[in-house]
Amino acid sequence: MEGRKTSAFEKLLLIVGALILIVGYIMINKVYIVQNGQLTWGFLQTTFLWLLMVIFIILIAIGEDIKESILTRQLAELKNIKELLSKKKR
Repeated sequence: MEGRKTSAFEKLLLIVGALILIVGYIMINKVYIVQNGQLTWGFLQTTFLWLLMVIFIILIAIGEDIKESILTRQLAELKNIKELLSKKKR
């Protein structure tokens, strides 16, 4: 089975996801240090929103992978139909 190539959207999604992970973690860590380790409601909200963004990026990546696999299967099926129709005409 041949591997598929990654699209430009998937590469961009990887970069954006990595940036969200790294920058978000650094910013949350700085806020935690500034607040002297106290867990405030705003800090918890920010942390959960950051985690939701990470989950959202993961879901987008999964959806893109599913879309690509469906399109690949449909293309193979259309090629088979085309071959069958061309054989039938002969």
